[in-house]
Amino acid sequence: MNVGDVAGISAQVPAADTVASASPEARLEASDKRAVLAAVKELDLPQLNLPNRGLNISYDRETRQSIVQIVDRDSGEVVQQFPGKDVVERARYYRELSGL
Repeated sequence: MNVGDVAGISAQVPAADTVASASPEARLEASDKRAVLAAVKELDLPQLNLPNRGLNISYDRETRQSIVQIVDRDSGEVVQQFPGKDVVERARYYRELSGL
């Protein structure tokens, strides 16, 4: 789990030189993470203002979606996830049905 520092709201996003030599899918994933991180910074979510909260941004290759999780650093528990787990599961199901 890549939990970033919420005080400065950051997440582990590969450096530009690492991404340049990566596969097209990895470049898309890194670009998507940067865009999501910028959007999360603009939201100013109250859940992120607590001292023991972290931010995890991951990319689900199966559904081609970014997943943002607010995590309790002490317990490792996911406090909130965008999109929700049910939405991600539904997207996986529909992709499987469509054969993509």
